[in-house]
Amino acid sequence: MKTILVPLDHTAAAEHTLAYANKLAVRWPAEIVLLCCIPDTDAGHPADLATEEQRLRSLVERLRYQQLTRQDGRRIRYRYRVLSGCLHDHVRAEASACAADLLVMGLEHIDCGRQEAPGNHAAAITELVSCPVLVVPPGRRALPSRLVFSADFASLHLNVLPRLSALESAFPGDLDLVQFYAPAARGQRRQLKQALSRASTQLTWTSITPHLLEDDAPLEAVSEFCARTQAQLLVIAPTSRAQLLQYFDSCYTTTRAYHTQIPVLVLRTTERAASAACCHRCAERLAQEQRKVALPDYHAVRWA
Repeated sequence: MKTILVPLDHTAAAEHTLAYANKLAVRWPAEIVLLCCIPDTDAGHPADLATEEQRLRSLVERLRYQQLTRQDGRRIRYRYRVLSGCLHDHVRAEASACAADLLVMGLEHIDCGRQEAPGNHAAAITELVSCPVLVVPPGRRALPSRLVFSADFASLHLNVLPRLSALESAFPGDLDLVQFYAPAARGQRRQLKQALSRASTQLTWTSITPHLLEDDAPLEAVSEFCARTQAQLLVIAPTSRAQLLQYFDSCYTTTRAYHTQIPVLVLRTTERAASAACCHRCAERLAQEQRKVALPDYHAVRWA
């Protein structure tokens, strides 16, 4: 059975996150593991943790029958994990322990008693877990039937596409593959088109439409594309934390850009296995190779 890990705090937006996860668990279907981390609770005081768990159970029982039919509400299986400390200290171990297939979290999650800027917390959690992370903004919404997957398909890691295909039964519908390229890269259109075609053949969606579009501002362009097609879910595969943070930059959340008003599914790319060292001697060799790459090769330059 599939497993959805849902970190919750006690804010109003947490109800929207859980309601979305409930609908997803019924459609998939999947079991929900609720993770609540309480920074103010003493680890040696189990009575406080039991009180918080009962509070969490009351929220679950209210939402499962308030947002769903009674038959669907009874179908969902829940597990509860209430821990003392910060979420980023526990989420990696908890995701591994429950073998989470997906982590569903709110955009404005509060951790360690402080609220991060939108997207910062999502970026931090994405780096800690290996499963896909679904970031849900506040508000009530239905499950998506139109999806947009925006990425640089020419350099996309091969492990990303099977992970996305594993979620096809959770997010069925029309899938648009969008590849943006700068005007200076017009000579690479053929290679980009081939990369889009390869990605289309490796994904399991029934309806897939590739789009190769020219734009020198891909982030603004993908938001406009989602608005134009009325997409209900944006899938991204950022190559760095900085790139992920751009999607939730304060200028976009303040101006309520379209892509900040719909759920965003973040697919983490696996680090290259070649960078791992099996022993001390291999670690020294890899370090020497990295230093060689970092230093310029003056002998290869043709001096006038």
